[in-house]
Amino acid sequence: MQEESAVEKPSPDPAVISAGLKAIRKRRLILWFVILIYIPAIWLVLEKTHSDRATGLAFAIWLVMLIVAAFWSALIKCPRCGNLYHINGPTLFYYRRCLHCGLRLNADRKTR
Repeated sequence: MQEESAVEKPSPDPAVISAGLKAIRKRRLILWFVILIYIPAIWLVLEKTHSDRATGLAFAIWLVMLIVAAFWSALIKCPRCGNLYHINGPTLFYYRRCLHCGLRLNADRKTR
């Protein structure tokens, strides 16, 4: 018989998990905000300037903001397992759970 040499990691402190999940939720909220401001921002620039050039510039600025927000929210680590929360291998999925350990996004909130 062979003994298992795998040592289990102690589970992180609930306060650490709660802080980590709060940071993940904040980054996801910022990403959603950037996505949702697209139509009003483009409409506002077009109404105020009546310029295709200004609208194109506004689109370029929004696109840079979107790329930054997407990378910023995707490259955050899970507070429980330490792997990237939304990335597993080459795939990126914005599920509401860790793609490695299954930690739910609202695991620190009390169920009602």
